[in-house]
Amino acid sequence: MPLVSRAADIYYTYRFIKVLTTPWEKMDAYKLGLVDGNGKKLKSPKTSEEKDSYSLFFRLAFNFKRTLEKLPFGKQRLSSYAAALYLLRENSELSEDDILNILDKTNTKYNKDILEEKFYINENGSISPGIYVLEQDISSPETGDSIARLGTRVSIAEGTLPVSKIFGESIYAVRHIPTKQTIYISAGDIRR
Repeated sequence: MPLVSRAADIYYTYRFIKVLTTPWEKMDAYKLGLVDGNGKKLKSPKTSEEKDSYSLFFRLAFNFKRTLEKLPFGKQRLSSYAAALYLLRENSELSEDDILNILDKTNTKYNKDILEEKFYINENGSISPGIYVLEQDISSPETGDSIARLGTRVSIAEGTLPVSKIFGESIYAVRHIPTKQTIYISAGDIRR
């Protein structure tokens, strides 16, 4: 597969994940009054800015997002932004640098402000052991289904080190207590 084709695939996959993990209220289409808080169309775009925020790509992504929200637990954010980027990198043949170059060439900036390091990260990069509460829904790494709900608990064992990093953010494999499944989180996805 040519590099340009793979780059386009990664770029659109990233954009799609970003739409799915962004709350409606933070979407440009919402801010411009084109969709409501549930993603339902309120008016047709007229200006170029409105047309850019409600293009064919966004209409498709919005329809998919609305369909997912009809499923149980679908109202919460679908996944951790960092964990979604980690899974994107792990399931593509491109490196993190390749992904960053693609995003840079298409004027898509990775927003590091979405993630924040917490005080419970130790000097060696491990998370202090204990029980934490999820700050948002987390999806299954195998199916993409939302399996760990906002407000549910995860257990972090002694010496839990990052399994990987994506754009400088550590990704941890932790145990979701209600489902007993392994999920991937960043430090910004949990609180004490």
